[in-house]
Amino acid sequence: AEPRRHLGYSDHISVMLIPAYRPLLKLTKPVQKQIAVWPDNATSALQDCFQDTDWNMFKEAATYNNHTDLQEYTETVTAYIKKCIDDVTVTKTITTRANQKPWMTAE
Repeated sequence: AEPRRHLGYSDHISVMLIPAYRPLLKLTKPVQKQIAVWPDNATSALQDCFQDTDWNMFKEAATYNNHTDLQEYTETVTAYIKKCIDDVTVTKTITTRANQKPWMTAE
């Protein structure tokens, strides 16, 4: 508390109280995130991408001397699936603030 001068002819002292905490909104800065938005036709486009894929190609690429390297096989298939998903989705940047509730969006 910080004492102030008297109010007029009163014998009361005015005290200015300063909060000891800082609001969460002032402590944290807004965070920008990138999210993937699935358009209406994304599911069918993704299914078409997977139907047209030669999945044996990945197995052949990871096979050496009749031994399939499971790690390489998994990584290549996963990377291909991620690439297909990135092709059919739209990336959008959103800003989240400390006081913003996750279910309350303006969009």
